Amino acid sequence: MTVMRSALLIYGSQTGQSQAIAEQIAVEAEDKGVELELLCGDEIVDTERLDNQVVVFVVSSTGEGDPPENFESLWASIHDRAPVNLTYTLLGLGDSNYTEFGGFPNALREALLGSQGQEFYEYQLADDQVGLELVVEPWIEGLWEPLKHTLTPTQPSLSLDPAFLTKLANLNIDKSVSKSKRMFDHELAECDFEHVFPHGVDKMLLPFKDGELERGEVVDKRCLVEESEVTKETWEIEVKCGEKYGPGDSFGVLCQNGEQEVWDLINRLKLREVAHRQYNLTPDPSVKPRLLPKHVLLQCSPYYALKYTLDIRSLPKKALLSYLVECCEDERDEDCLRYLASKEGSEDLNTMVYSRSLTLIELLSLFPSCTPSFCALLQHLPRLTPRYYSVSRVSAHGVKFVFNRVTCRAEGELAEVRGVCSSWMRELQIGDHVWLYRRKNANFKPDVGAPVVMIGAGTGVSPFLGFLDYLAKSDTKTRAVLITGNRYKKLDSIYGEEFSGYHSDGTLESYLTAHSRDAHSTCKYVQDVIRKHALEISGLIDEGARLYVCGDAKGLSVGVFEMVCEVLAKFKGLSESDARDAVTAMKKEGRYNEDIWT
Repeated sequence: MTVMRSALLIYGSQTGQSQAIAEQIAVEAEDKGVELELLCGDEIVDTERLDNQVVVFVVSSTGEGDPPENFESLWASIHDRAPVNLTYTLLGLGDSNYTEFGGFPNALREALLGSQGQEFYEYQLADDQVGLELVVEPWIEGLWEPLKHTLTPTQPSLSLDPAFLTKLANLNIDKSVSKSKRMFDHELAECDFEHVFPHGVDKMLLPFKDGELERGEVVDKRCLVEESEVTKETWEIEVKCGEKYGPGDSFGVLCQNGEQEVWDLINRLKLREVAHRQYNLTPDPSVKPRLLPKHVLLQCSPYYALKYTLDIRSLPKKALLSYLVECCEDERDEDCLRYLASKEGSEDLNTMVYSRSLTLIELLSLFPSCTPSFCALLQHLPRLTPRYYSVSRVSAHGVKFVFNRVTCRAEGELAEVRGVCSSWMRELQIGDHVWLYRRKNANFKPDVGAPVVMIGAGTGVSPFLGFLDYLAKSDTKTRAVLITGNRYKKLDSIYGEEFSGYHSDGTLESYLTAHSRDAHSTCKYVQDVIRKHALEISGLIDEGARLYVCGDAKGLSVGVFEMVCEVLAKFKGLSESDARDAVTAMKKEGRYNEDIWT
């Protein structure tokens, strides 16, 4: 049976109305089977009392938008130190006769949102001038379902297959103990870990770094394509930054794991009480320094490490499974993990874990008696790597770039899993900050004079908008061809209007498109466009054209390479082998350039 957590019900009342409504909620909570602790604001001595809590606030305004007297001390505490990992909802009371209608409830909500609090139920502001009950009664009626959902621990619906357990019972499992080597000893400090991100980032490897790490500010954000059954959600973000970027540049973004996912893991590891405490790590002197993972901070907290430095979504390697064997209290859990970590268990490991893309929290849910040590996980989990994006357009403030909201695992037997970075960036607001650095990509730059052929699909078309901006401003006329691919001409075309504009004004000589899901499209993929216009493209290559390809490494990159080889074989009379050599030579000469991702 799942047991619900309790929550706090905190009121701030000047005339007694907020208190009366809070008391009404407390009475109804008993009937609903929800445990609420009713408190006045001034009974909360320190905001640490609110850390990791679920709270229902009922507050009013007094004077010109000031807090009630019995909430003033808590309001001051929130300003001094915002609650950590607070999940809340807020009912505000006000009177529209006053100039600052709902001044304090609005200010409280703004402060909680600004501190990254999670609002689990919609905020409402009741007006005493027209009747508080018009808002209060429906708000209370709708409160219980989201509150119960929030208070109920979420457990992945996972269990071990009975057939697997029967098979396991008939196996002769080697139970000889071979303990994994511990790389770090640790000491739990008396103080909290005070550093903020990106503390310690200099210890992380920043692949392809070609510039200083800097803090950029989100100054604009818009949705280019809405998500539907047939389209992916696509966003454009503009970031103000000091680094001077140009068309063709790309950069790395330091992302962070989702808040709920982090706290689910902290709870599973039984670390809630020490989530922000500082751990002091000491490398084992018997371990060679070169073997120590470079991304592990010798001073950190469980929350900081799991939020910012560790990839908690990575598929577990056998070394981690072998370590987890040592952390089990139940013999069955121990046997299962020992078998999965063995050579004989590789096929079942692939079926049970890898093919289902189980997250760490889901894996641990299969083995309830297994509680690994936080410090041991530090050495087994890989670092959270930067994500890379191409500049779509250089702006007056800095750069614009485009990304899809990624689905890593579609909903089915297990819950849907979204991309770590794309989910985080989707929730960014104007004024928020991101840490980024320039990425080396020397050859993917537009050039004037020689013809340019640009080929991209999906968000891979975005850097070519910057290319065309550059070519349009140049005094040198450059023949330019753009080939783009997407699913539907009218549903998910990115920058189609801008590209058409450049075609109309002559910057683009040809603007050719492919649409894989449109029934009447003669070209489904960019490779089909290249084949259809092979004579034109072959002629441009003869004139010294530079080719630029942007998209995924497995599909588009391979497919375009093969098609360009086919074009050269056909129109230059080359063998298949010689055509490949010719395209490879173009790459070495900087005439065939790629900006691709996996």
